[in-house]
Amino acid sequence: MSLVSAFTSAVLPIVAVMALGYTLATALDVEVDSLNDVALYLFLPALIFHSIVTTTLSGDTVALIFAGVGLFVIVTMGLVELLDRLLGVPEPYRSADVLAGALPNAGFYGIPLAEFAFGDVGRTTAVIYITAQAFLMYTLGVYVASRGGGEAGIGAVKEIFRLPLVYAIAVAGTVRLLGIAPPTDGTFMSTVSLVGDASIPLMLVIVGVQLYGLKYGNVRRVIRPSIVKLVVAPLTGLAVALALGKFGDVAVARVFVLLCATPVALIPLALTLSYSDVDDRDGLSASEYLTMTIFVTTVASVPVLTVLITLLQDGVVL
Repeated sequence: MSLVSAFTSAVLPIVAVMALGYTLATALDVEVDSLNDVALYLFLPALIFHSIVTTTLSGDTVALIFAGVGLFVIVTMGLVELLDRLLGVPEPYRSADVLAGALPNAGFYGIPLAEFAFGDVGRTTAVIYITAQAFLMYTLGVYVASRGGGEAGIGAVKEIFRLPLVYAIAVAGTVRLLGIAPPTDGTFMSTVSLVGDASIPLMLVIVGVQLYGLKYGNVRRVIRPSIVKLVVAPLTGLAVALALGKFGDVAVARVFVLLCATPVALIPLALTLSYSDVDDRDGLSASEYLTMTIFVTTVASVPVLTVLITLLQDGVVL
């Protein structure tokens, strides 16, 4: 596959729909929280349920994906922590770097990207990835953001059980285990599929609206963490995929590496705003620092992911 083909078939649709969301936000007073709630509580659970119930992935592969996400997050956090300590990066920026490097936007950005690039296996792998990542975000992620934030950090773990996606994957897994999945061409599954498919453009519109709402500063301050996110993180993902035997499915391994390379998610910013009580340094808060990292990695991800998709689909990588 050529770079042009990879861009037009997988990356351009992502950029185009995000641009529509950004443009919409400039013209209208869009309530992004409302859009986010609709996606999280209606469309995304439907997508997860349909993807899990109809997937051809084995239970062993699903378990390996969960293990892979855990290994990727832990190893990446450790690498970024070590690098920042060696470079003398102070708090709160060190914690921001750790969150940015280890928590990619595998959901609202990654699910559509994986589907455009790898079809159904891409979507299903991304769905499983974000479910595993959700547990880590509200445990390790909260710890890093608060660095011993006491009861606030412990209480935040309860947020896991408020996420509809957790229950969607639990119900879908139970349905598969009991062998009571409804017919895929029946009314129920067709309706679920329709609602789930609607989540793809909606998630990208939300990313565009969120990018419009970010306040940008001096991007030179975040070149280093951006390089770590777009270069070191996917290399770590590749190492994890190889260590786990390519998850028993090379297509899944390729999607996994792609998801690890997606830009910084918005969740690290939310965690920092909620649980970081460290004062600003050098006139720049941790949240502002993360905001710039999100912006830079999102923009820079366009050429990076285009090249990566080409290498993955051609079998040069994996």
